[in-house]
Amino acid sequence: MKPNLLLAPALALALSAGAAGPQGRPRVDVSAMNEALRSSLDQEPHASASSYAHYLAARLAHHDGDHRAAVDQLRLALATDDGNPFLLTCLAEEYARLGDLGRSERELRAVLEKAPGYAPAQLLMGRILMEGGKLARAQVHLARAIKLLPRDPEAYLVLAQLHLERGAPDEAVRAVEALSQALPGEATGYLRLGMALAERGDPARAEPLLRAGLERDPGDLDGWVALAELYAATRRPGPAEDAYERALERDPDNLDVLLAAGRLALRNGSPVRARACFDRLLSLSDDPQKVMTAAFAYLAAGLPEAAAEVLDAARRARAGDPRLAFYAGVVDERLHRYPQAAEAFALVPEGDGLFPEARLHRANALSLAGQHPRALELLRRAAADRPDDAAVLAAWARALERSGAQAEAERLLEGALQRQRSPELYDALARHYGRLGRHADALSALGEALLASPRDEGLLFALGAAYERAGDVEKCLEKMRQVLALNPDNALALNYVGYTLADRGRELDEAEKMLKRALELRPDTGEYLDSLGWLYFRRGDTARSVELLQKAAELIPFEPEVLEHLGDAYAQASRPADAAQVYRRALQALDSPGDDDDGGGGPGARRGALERKLKLLSTQAAGR
Repeated sequence: MKPNLLLAPALALALSAGAAGPQGRPRVDVSAMNEALRSSLDQEPHASASSYAHYLAARLAHHDGDHRAAVDQLRLALATDDGNPFLLTCLAEEYARLGDLGRSERELRAVLEKAPGYAPAQLLMGRILMEGGKLARAQVHLARAIKLLPRDPEAYLVLAQLHLERGAPDEAVRAVEALSQALPGEATGYLRLGMALAERGDPARAEPLLRAGLERDPGDLDGWVALAELYAATRRPGPAEDAYERALERDPDNLDVLLAAGRLALRNGSPVRARACFDRLLSLSDDPQKVMTAAFAYLAAGLPEAAAEVLDAARRARAGDPRLAFYAGVVDERLHRYPQAAEAFALVPEGDGLFPEARLHRANALSLAGQHPRALELLRRAAADRPDDAAVLAAWARALERSGAQAEAERLLEGALQRQRSPELYDALARHYGRLGRHADALSALGEALLASPRDEGLLFALGAAYERAGDVEKCLEKMRQVLALNPDNALALNYVGYTLADRGRELDEAEKMLKRALELRPDTGEYLDSLGWLYFRRGDTARSVELLQKAAELIPFEPEVLEHLGDAYAQASRPADAAQVYRRALQALDSPGDDDDGGGGPGARRGALERKLKLLSTQAAGR
């Protein structure tokens, strides 16, 4: 995600004299003070009391996020201090925060016509113009700001970002090097640009910048983490682990770093080091979500026993915590250990907030385990408690279908749709028809529903998915684009279109924008990371593909399609042993009893493809 460029400019008023006593006063940088004084263009030695009061009210509103109120207060301040460049620049910033870049630019133009030497206005004008895409003009104002205040880092940093925006990374590097010359020992420029280039997939430029920044500021935690991630992405596990260790020296209790270091250790085949990180993580946090995350990291590494041990230890330490029972059920469910999952979900007591969801999961697990009478009885009770819950009704119909009662499942859904025209129920009915090969019935049902509600996002999405199941990809894309026309931030549709285009090698630039937006809306979603990683695979960007697909497989470690994608990326990266291991995990996931709910050519087709890929890897190894 792009950083917010409209940060508060370096504007300051001497709000009170004598705020600090003579003892402990920091050493005065005389040259910096003279520079600041030269840049000050105050026309009056003191603002009026009224102007000052309105300014303070504006700052309070600003910090509360009420930028409209801040504008009103600044206008009142200017009524008694007309033309004050400081107040006008503050006003321009508030307009920018309201999204009115045109008004912001006009206010700044008025300041600079009267006071071209006012550096904060030059800096903010550069930011505003850059945000508006007027890069050439922005560069002129940033250069002026640097000339006026050559020791202020902000203008250099914004200029570096401008060069990145215009696709000139070498110019961006020169901008932070100029900052380092102006302020010897300054680390921020190197670190920020290094992190930005690493995020953009440019490790060759990012690494020396991060290293230079950390030489100047070895205590920067984010810099060490960024360097560790860069080393990991470029397959240097030893340096990556060392960088995480340096990060943990700075903040040994940082949960995110402990988790990342543990995951890396597992990928590098160091379970002892991983255990140390995860034990530390779990000793610092009693959040069951952290337990779940650590367990999933072990599962992603193919260590289900270690995952079970983490969960068992947490449940012993916090006996009776229904969240841990629920998460244990989720893990068993993902491992296709459905009887064990049902037992875990049964430990969530009635009356707990998780109980309705746990009961639904328990019924689904029993259904998948073939214990149909118990599953159906649970779902009948759930439907009696929540007769209008579409998720319960859809799960009940699916369980009936698994038990062999397809006609009863169909009647249940059709009857429910008589009472409520829910997109979720229409989707369940369409999927039911699809599993029976009745794609025309599925399309007809959804089409009729849309006649009554033509702008219903859920129905349009369900119709698009039904077209894909029927084999009509173009109609699928058409309907998903209609969803996005109604709601450009529908993350599911963004991912659906982005992945469909990427999988077919079409319109990859558009697909990339969609998938990145989906991840902005729902970060760390395994399916979306898989889609973007697969797009990079299609482009031949192997390093970024591997990085993203590894993350996806950590988040959803039992999804055969994700594992197959990761195996393909490993094979493309000339890592045949890793590819073979992941392909075998994908086959194990397919061999486990699961729910073949619509899926992608069916498990048989995927199994055959995986077996052929494994055979090809063996043939290539034998030919060496």
